[in-house]
Amino acid sequence: MIQENLTNSVEDFITLTYSCDQVDLEREWTWGDYSEGVRFSFFRVYEELRTLAARLGTLRAASESPFSLAQNILAQHHAAFCDLKAVVLGISDEAGKTVPSEGEWSLREVLVHIIDAERTFFAINLDALRFVRAQGGTPPEMSDEAWETFWVGDNFPEMKYSAPVSALIAYYENLHSRVIKEFTGISDTELHASVTFWESNAMPLEFRLHRFDAHLRQHTIQAEKTILAVIGSPSEARRLVRIVYTALAEVEGILFGLENFADADQLSVANRISSYKEGIAVVLSA
Repeated sequence: MIQENLTNSVEDFITLTYSCDQVDLEREWTWGDYSEGVRFSFFRVYEELRTLAARLGTLRAASESPFSLAQNILAQHHAAFCDLKAVVLGISDEAGKTVPSEGEWSLREVLVHIIDAERTFFAINLDALRFVRAQGGTPPEMSDEAWETFWVGDNFPEMKYSAPVSALIAYYENLHSRVIKEFTGISDTELHASVTFWESNAMPLEFRLHRFDAHLRQHTIQAEKTILAVIGSPSEARRLVRIVYTALAEVEGILFGLENFADADQLSVANRISSYKEGIAVVLSA
């Protein structure tokens, strides 16, 4: 897929540059009449993605497949997910298991909690959605048997006690992809379906989908505080990477539920970002 090429080009750029120090950022790199060093390359990638997002958003709004409400909600959640990726990028497994102070959670524990919650959100929402699509009416609370069947073959119950941060992040990447894939087709009517969880009253699926985003934002803040206490403030390069991820998330979110949409535009941007990455690689290796 073209979108995959675009995402990969950005991820490759980030992998190359996130560990740049101040000396690296000042190294000479020129784009057109701009000679502001390697630092400027982050903004060039950011601008490429923001320009693409504006174009794709406009094209989609005028197309036969405009954004659905569910896709809009999922795009918000995806933005939160990419922000967490930026926050935890490059954190070592050793730092990840370090407890900042007595009574606080390590980054690893924060990630386990995030994943635990999203697994639950995912299962109860999809179980209810499948019931509505198959039978109509009000879905019952997800049974223990249905829960066990849903997660057959999933190894997170074992991972949560021993897996390093890097493995947890990889697991979460796959879980997030499943969430997006399963829920992008939800209709506006289906968003009214009641889903029972721990509260005294069932809540509509629309509310449940927004909880993915809000809960993740809540614990991304916790992760930031933990990282700050354990290894200190993020470098300038890591701050720059964060805005790049923000821009990438917007593009990816606009494309939810679409196939072969504005492929030429996506490929053109992917190729330019790859060329920036190749030029930066030469500069950093000199």
